[in-house]
Amino acid sequence: MSGAGRAAGPSGSGGRGKGRAQTPLDRVLRALDHPVRRRILRALVDETASANGLSKQLRLNLGLVSYHLNQVLAKECRVVELVEKVPRRGAVEKFYSLKLQALTEGDSAEEGDAEDGPRAMSLEECFIVAVAAMEANEFQDSGGGGWDWFLAQVDAEGWSEIRAAAEDFNQRTRAAVDGSRRRGNGESTRDVVVGAAVFPAASPPAS
Repeated sequence: MSGAGRAAGPSGSGGRGKGRAQTPLDRVLRALDHPVRRRILRALVDETASANGLSKQLRLNLGLVSYHLNQVLAKECRVVELVEKVPRRGAVEKFYSLKLQALTEGDSAEEGDAEDGPRAMSLEECFIVAVAAMEANEFQDSGGGGWDWFLAQVDAEGWSEIRAAAEDFNQRTRAAVDGSRRRGNGESTRDVVVGAAVFPAASPPAS
């Protein structure tokens, strides 16, 4: 068991106190501001889970996982939501999933059919997976992985060209995924996050 797994529950709240953060972004950032919560969130990207299941999967103390999942992530940060209750020997096991619109406070998005191609990811999922990859040094170890961002100034014609390039990139990505599926090399495949982020950069608000 890791050192984090031996820590007492409430003392592992990230040092932010018991008050709720006031904005959706504050809540998402607080959710990511603890190693145990990051591991829980990363697991929930793949599937719904209960505190008991996460405790076994992550090899962490059940009380610690329950505190971060039920109290911090669900009640205080509101980035996960209860989706199912299953009776277990006189008790109730609660299953949670990511609240995929936590930043916008909208309704959770419906999952797409991953069997037909790449599964669309919410902004929250991208944050979670990217942070987990950084902690695991995946960008250095994946042989070509990376995170390239640019801040540029363009006119209307340049903006149209960039959007067209992003669409071309997305089409080529879907073609690569289709090719992998046709080859049927299931045991040699791995999960990767691929995307072209294109959006206007907002200026900082005036104080």
